Amino acid sequence: MSDGEAEARQQERSLASLERGGLPLSAEARLGELRAGAGAFTSDLSVGDFALCRRLGLRPLSQVMGSSIYQMGYQGAWGPMGFGGPILTELDTLSQALNEVRGRALTRLGLEARAVGADAVVGVQTRAGESELETGTVALEHVAMGTAVRREGARAEHPILTELSVAEYAMLLEGGFEPLGIVAWSSVFFTSYVFGGMLGAGGLGVGTMAMGAQNFELREFTQAVYSAREAVMGRIDGQASALGASGVIGVRIGHSVRPHTLGGGVGMRELRGLMVTFDVIGTAVREREESFVHPPKPTIGLSG
Repeated sequence: MSDGEAEARQQERSLASLERGGLPLSAEARLGELRAGAGAFTSDLSVGDFALCRRLGLRPLSQVMGSSIYQMGYQGAWGPMGFGGPILTELDTLSQALNEVRGRALTRLGLEARAVGADAVVGVQTRAGESELETGTVALEHVAMGTAVRREGARAEHPILTELSVAEYAMLLEGGFEPLGIVAWSSVFFTSYVFGGMLGAGGLGVGTMAMGAQNFELREFTQAVYSAREAVMGRIDGQASALGASGVIGVRIGHSVRPHTLGGGVGMRELRGLMVTFDVIGTAVREREESFVHPPKPTIGLSG
């Protein structure tokens, strides 16, 4: 077999591994060498965090990464609408794409951590972006990075992912809690420019020309934000419960609102409106059974 044929076969096997949600073969080989003790570790830890690792019995193993680039599919028809009635619906195809690309990135982050023999990944940072392909479709990209560590005495079944820094991780353990993993969800909702409430603002039946001269809440848009939020928080609660968590800390909330045109309904009409994207990510935690919180020590200052 020639070098070119061997390289092509290696590439095919790597693509098959990615298709299954796994890692490229080159990454598996490099991480296996690190686990065997070959080569120096890398991390994004500061000097202070590295020193704190030594005090906590944490051994940094390697900087690990998970990545995925995912094509966003076409959002299907939104169904019938009565004349003047509101449209408020989740764009489930878009929601699914956002959650799938993030899930694949986090899964690969965990796989890299397991490959080096880690018990946890601290300081996980995630970055998301999108770009339009030549075909006109949208490609989503998600990257997750962190530092894989091994803790003395810990034998986790799988590496625990957390956005907490080393210092925050230390304080959590000292407070009698332990991280269980990252919980995250995204939801995309659409609401149309509904004029039932806008044309009849205040019940006065004002015309379109007069709308811009009045102050009133665009309640359909406000409702879309709340609907997206409630959908996301319901998923977050479910994920935390599945992990046996007592709470979620370090929660980061992000949302965007932008104009959007939705087509494919009755009569192939198009609707103009707003698309609301709501994202939440945090670390699920629970109290350890053997936890004991040390009371603060009183300190008396002797200086004037």
